[in-house]
Amino acid sequence: MPQRVLLQTRELSKTFGSGASEVRAVEGVNLSIFEGELVLIMGPSGSGKTTLLSMLGTLLRPSAGHILIDGEDMYALADAALAALRARKIGFVFQAFNLLEALNVEENILFPARLGILGRSEVKKRMEGLLAQLGLDKRRKVLPKTLSGGEKQRVAIARALINRPPIVLADEPTGNLDSRKGQDVLMILHDIARDAGCAVVVVTHDPRAEDVADRILWLEDGALHDRKQEDHAWVRDPVCGMRVDAWTASIKYENKGRTFVFCSERCRMRFQAEPVAFAIHRESEKG
Repeated sequence: MPQRVLLQTRELSKTFGSGASEVRAVEGVNLSIFEGELVLIMGPSGSGKTTLLSMLGTLLRPSAGHILIDGEDMYALADAALAALRARKIGFVFQAFNLLEALNVEENILFPARLGILGRSEVKKRMEGLLAQLGLDKRRKVLPKTLSGGEKQRVAIARALINRPPIVLADEPTGNLDSRKGQDVLMILHDIARDAGCAVVVVTHDPRAEDVADRILWLEDGALHDRKQEDHAWVRDPVCGMRVDAWTASIKYENKGRTFVFCSERCRMRFQAEPVAFAIHRESEKG
């Protein structure tokens, strides 16, 4: 049975400025995201990833082209109708969490529900399920300032899901997290696609996300294409075992004539403390 297309773009473009100062941030992007699919959009800094994600989330109007959610052209709608549909159809997860500091965990999660279509009892039941699923039940009454980075991102994910949106958009969701917490968030997003049948789109520089993705798209100079694995040199972080692109990685360490590449500063520091132990462990795994 064919999968349903939840999110689609047709010749989507965004231009800033004009004349000599014109910048084509996104140009002629065509893509289709299916239900139950987790898609990564990767690319160098300044390639247009956040601009593209903002347009997909209807937060930024394109200069040309169309965005369709469940076959409906978003930018054919009036602003009020667009905002209402966005609240029902799209959940957002941001790198900086964007929690409201004056509200506790429950209140942050429930905040978007006032714009949704679920009844009060259904929203309450939905929140209870999300608190349990994301391990936040015992933290429901605390303020964001008392939460760890991983807990804040889980609250942000629960908030994104409270209205049961079919589409989840995540902008660098592991950017402020250490290796273990980042992996936890990636697996949560993976499960959202599989278990809830959502279309999940993740913009990221994090190579660890590739282990949970169904597709990887590469955005460069505003143009989108499938990423070719052979264009990159993949190695394993000797501490956590995550895949890292050795060509683009910025965290490295020279030890006894060898260059080790790491997914995070935390892993590099752990390796420096016990380089022999981690090097031997990694070699034994190869055998």
